[in-house]
Amino acid sequence: MALFGRKDENLFLLFEDSAKMVVTAGEILHDVVNDYRDLDKKMARLTAMEHEGDRITQALMRKLNTSFILPFDREDALKLVQTLSTTMDFITGIIDRMILYKAGEPNHIVKEMVLVLTESLLLQQKAFNLLDKVEQNMKVILECCEQMRQLEHKQDKYYRHALADLFENEKNAVAVIKWREIYEHIEMATDHVEDVANQIRNICIKYS
Repeated sequence: MALFGRKDENLFLLFEDSAKMVVTAGEILHDVVNDYRDLDKKMARLTAMEHEGDRITQALMRKLNTSFILPFDREDALKLVQTLSTTMDFITGIIDRMILYKAGEPNHIVKEMVLVLTESLLLQQKAFNLLDKVEQNMKVILECCEQMRQLEHKQDKYYRHALADLFENEKNAVAVIKWREIYEHIEMATDHVEDVANQIRNICIKYS
C-alpha cells in the first residue's frame, strides 16, 4: 500500500518541487565557488529561486492547513517544510555573505565543502522522489538517508579543518571573521539536510 493516497498527490508534488528548488540553489552555489565571476547575476538568480521557494512553501503550508486527509502527521509534514525552507535560507546566506563581505575568491576547502553539500542535496531530492511508495522504496530511501548522514560527518571534518587552517594561516582578523561565518553557513546547511534525512527515516519507520 502506498503511503500517499490519490488525494495527497498534489501535496507530495509540492514537496518534490521544494526539494528540487533547494538542489537548484545548491547548483548556483557550486557555480559561484568554482567560477567566481558575475556574482551579482548569480545572486539575482538565487534570489528569484528563493522567492519561488517561498511560494512553494506557502502553498505547502496552505495545503497542510486545509487538507483533511494527509499522507502523514501534520506535525511531521510541517517539520519537513520548515527544514527545507531553512536549508534554502542558509544557501542564500552563503552567497550573500561572499558578496557583502567581499571575502574574495573561495579556496579549495570551500569548494570541497560546497561539493559535499550539493551531493547531500541530490540525495535528499532522491529520497523525496521515492517517498510516495515508501514500502516499495524503503531500502533505497534509508540508504539515501544513511549517505546523507555520512556526508554530514564528512562535512564536520572539513569544517574543523577549515577553521584550523583559517586561524593558523590567515593573519587578517577581519578575513578570519568573514570566512568563519561562511564556513559555518555551509556546515549548517549540511546539518539541515541531515535533519531532513532523520525526519524522512522516522516517517518511513513510523508509516511502513
